[in-house]
Amino acid sequence: MTATVAAHQGGAVFSRMGRNLAWLLGGRGFQAVASLLYLGLAARTLGPARFGAFTLVLAYGQAIANVAQFQSWQTVIRYGTIHLASGRRDRLGRLLGLTTVFDCGGALLGAAAAGAGVAFAAGWLDWDMVERQRAAWFGVALLLSTGATPTGMLRLVDRFDLTTWCQAVGPLVRLAGAVLAWTTGGGIGLFLVAWAAAALLQHAATWIAALTRTGLPVALGGRRTLIAQRENAGIWRFTLTTNAAGTVGLLGEQIATLAVGGAAGPAAAGGFRIAGKVARALAKPIQIAARVLYPELARLHASADRATLDHVMARVSRYAIGLSLAVVVVALAGGGLLIDLLAGPAYGFARAMLVVMAIGVAIDLSGFALEPLLVAHGRAGVVLAIRGAGVVVLGLLLAALLPMLGAMAAAIAAVVSSLLMRIALGRAAILPSRR
Repeated sequence: MTATVAAHQGGAVFSRMGRNLAWLLGGRGFQAVASLLYLGLAARTLGPARFGAFTLVLAYGQAIANVAQFQSWQTVIRYGTIHLASGRRDRLGRLLGLTTVFDCGGALLGAAAAGAGVAFAAGWLDWDMVERQRAAWFGVALLLSTGATPTGMLRLVDRFDLTTWCQAVGPLVRLAGAVLAWTTGGGIGLFLVAWAAAALLQHAATWIAALTRTGLPVALGGRRTLIAQRENAGIWRFTLTTNAAGTVGLLGEQIATLAVGGAAGPAAAGGFRIAGKVARALAKPIQIAARVLYPELARLHASADRATLDHVMARVSRYAIGLSLAVVVVALAGGGLLIDLLAGPAYGFARAMLVVMAIGVAIDLSGFALEPLLVAHGRAGVVLAIRGAGVVVLGLLLAALLPMLGAMAAAIAAVVSSLLMRIALGRAAILPSRR
């Protein structure tokens, strides 16, 4: 394929990405603002110590949910694009039924783990019986709302508009609950109820949209599940590796928060949470772009359009580096002001952590297209190995630095881990780029 044709095809890809990105940015922009608002209300209402306790329950529930939840939307897109291209809607329906079974099985196993794991977490975090019960029930509620099959269905047919509307449900409910708790002086329990209700209602809205608006079949049943496994070669390996890679990628933050809470106390964990939330909010637009990019890379890989793929990756990488630098500049120039506006002067100790964590986020973002590229080429196992090594490095650094540096150790450890993973992902991406 000539460079001119590749540029034309690349233009079509960016046109679709631009349309989908506009929807997601609009929705995620609202979510980011709402997220900062309800987190700020929680921080101001509860104060550093109680907000830290609330943060630790959130981190525990989210850690269990991250482990149990299958990243089935990637499986839906990886195999679903093939079935759509070949016109085999029967196979697509059985695939969606199988990924739904994955989702339900993970949720049930995770719910059991959430109840059983409380005793271990309580020993590290000095939880009393009330806090143990809150953590267990909150973890179960989050797990009942896991499952990414409906999200994959919406992305498979480019209905990012519906994804945006559905994903607005959670922030709206959390914001309403936070306002209610703020005006009534509610405690940790009311905030947790709002967070759990938001997750459940958003999940329900996504399933309703997927079933009523995509026109895609979902074929359930034991026999159909067995047939789907035969029709989609390597699906177990792909699903397990993408799930593990996604879990590892999300788990680092929760591990760091729990580690800070156990070593430095709830207030330090709350400050770490605030700093991390603001740092990720600065980088939200490019994180959203990664979700739009993956389906396009999957299509290009399925069509063996090598030249267009190279063109798209080169252009995306240039954008990513520029935006990553902007994240660091904003954090340096206005990070302290953002912390004060969000949570108040009581959390001023989190300002330095914000700057350090923004550097880590920028490193991640500079290569945000690398992981979707590797997954689209069926190399999810490589991503898993790199993510797993990153978490090991994070854990070792936390163990070594927490006694000396407190919460700042977690921020430094996150930066070092991000840098090493960024280098490894870049090296790994060289191979598929030459195929």
